[in-house]
Amino acid sequence: MKKTKNIIIIFLLINMCFIFTGCKKDEKEELKEKVISELEYVETKTLDILNGLNNITFDNYAIVSEQVKLDEKNQKQQSGKEEQNEQSGKEETQQNENNKQEENQNLINKTSMEPETILEKNKNDINWKSIKHEIELLNESWSIIILDLYSLNVNGGTILDFGTKLNNTIIAIKNENKQESLRNLAELYSSIPIFLKEIGTEENLQRIRKTKSLVINAYSLAGDITNSEINTNIQSAIDIYSKVLSDIDYTKDKTFKTNKVYVLLNELANSIAQEDSDLFYIKYKNFMEAINEL
Repeated sequence: MKKTKNIIIIFLLINMCFIFTGCKKDEKEELKEKVISELEYVETKTLDILNGLNNITFDNYAIVSEQVKLDEKNQKQQSGKEEQNEQSGKEETQQNENNKQEENQNLINKTSMEPETILEKNKNDINWKSIKHEIELLNESWSIIILDLYSLNVNGGTILDFGTKLNNTIIAIKNENKQESLRNLAELYSSIPIFLKEIGTEENLQRIRKTKSLVINAYSLAGDITNSEINTNIQSAIDIYSKVLSDIDYTKDKTFKTNKVYVLLNELANSIAQEDSDLFYIKYKNFMEAINEL
């Protein structure tokens, strides 16, 4: 009886250990998924700012709003009323105010869809106010993400390095230095595949982010399309992405999408020989839209 009792106690202890270990594992997995989502947010914000520095958007159309007059005949009648009331300064002032109110009532907001084209964009007409707002939002989110990264035992040096890159990016944007901002944002993005590796994510997820990072490095230099580093980065991106394609288990359910990315990446590489920045930006946009679907 005593032996049986001891066996039961040992069995209960083993089950309790299993339960608590399982809970800890579940909590860690949940935190890991949370951090992956947080890094996706960092990625989205970083890309939005990077693209904004060249007025590139992944939207094909923009919504444009303008005010138009509802009834021009009414406006002429109102003008005639103004002339009739010039007898008295006081009456004229009052009438003018009334006319302005009536004129405003005759204005309506009209919206239309206009195509977004890279070839017609002014790459130097940058909305710095919007970009400054976006980088501050990214900075606020980092103060939360950093705690989750430490909880997953991510290397402290990697975390501090990202913080330094973020600080440098903020300063470059504050000073409205376009090229420095592009360079620092590219370096900022390069930390994402490193974080993914340290928290133990699926290897192809790391490779895809590394591929994007190398393309972003090239993009950050594309203002001077003759820079040899552009081609070096793109060729390295092709090498990394080829490893994704060679994983049959990963690609079997998404063959079209993975092949499309590879084709567009090579299209991007081929565009460099033309030494035209706008052509490179067009091919970059096509590639980024495709790889974002993986």
